[in-house]
Amino acid sequence: MPVSTETQVRVAHADVVMDMAFQRSLGYWQHGEKESDPWLKRTGDSGAIFLEEKQAVIIEGDCLHQVSAPEGGTILVCGNLYSTLDVSGFSEIIITGDVRPDGYIRADNSCHTFIGGRLEGTLQSSDWSKVWIESDLSGVLKTGFSSTRIHVNGDYTGSIIPHEQPSSFFLTVAGFAANDSLHRIMEYYPNRFNASISVSDVPPGLYPLEDSLRRNERGNCFARWSVQQQR
Repeated sequence: MPVSTETQVRVAHADVVMDMAFQRSLGYWQHGEKESDPWLKRTGDSGAIFLEEKQAVIIEGDCLHQVSAPEGGTILVCGNLYSTLDVSGFSEIIITGDVRPDGYIRADNSCHTFIGGRLEGTLQSSDWSKVWIESDLSGVLKTGFSSTRIHVNGDYTGSIIPHEQPSSFFLTVAGFAANDSLHRIMEYYPNRFNASISVSDVPPGLYPLEDSLRRNERGNCFARWSVQQQR
């Protein structure tokens, strides 16, 4: 089950927008496998998978069992995620399908994640992260203590909360996000939240309307979001 050209192009687009977020996977698709950098091949129903330091694996079909990468690595799932991906060290993760409700991505370090469908389960990061979701975010996304960038190509109806403590947080939603849900995010990320929302349930403009909510004690503005269209 090779990754479609369409998906590769979408990952390339996300890589450019997010400043070289998925280099290893794109390099594999463009230039093939190197002798010095072999990729493991497994099926999604073949049992638990353990990666050595910075190894890469291609999982054909839906991922049904746990994958562990305690020293970081690259995980490419050619299907949906129904199980847990447990990674540390710097990691690159690509799910061509959905992260289903039971799916869980747990990253204990910096992690770049591309989800080709919906995030219905949970994605948790303890450090700096870049997340690209091609469809809806209806599950839970827990951000780490460093900077987080999230792009949602569909609607945002889920939950974004800090894993431990809030970090600087940048969100783009190409679909719909209710204004109340953005206020809830701001409660978790005071003075650290910026978002661009394509469609919401309020008139186009800069929010929150209460100027005091967008300024800290020094008068600086660090928590705000823009709305382009009202539904």
